Amino acid sequence: YDWDVVNEAFADGSGGGRRDSNLQRTGNDWIEAAFRAARAADPAAKLCYNDYNTDGINAKSTGIYNMVRDFKSRGVPIDGLGIQSH
Repeated sequence: YDWDVVNEAFADGSGGGRRDSNLQRTGNDWIEAAFRAARAADPAAKLCYNDYNTDGINAKSTGIYNMVRDFKSRGVPIDGLGIQSH
């Protein structure tokens, strides 16, 4: 099985940051916690981050890439990306 653990956390636009909400303002910490909790709940599942407007190189896709690269370097359990293109 695979799970979209976090969906559409990054905002559109030129900043490449997260969406504007109280939870999102904390940075990537809550996203990391979600992936670690998902792995603990289902160790065999493939865990994915999912977002839209990421089918090219832009601030949003770069922000997501940097997050995933950081997570992978620190052992955060993320296995894939969902790229919406509808």
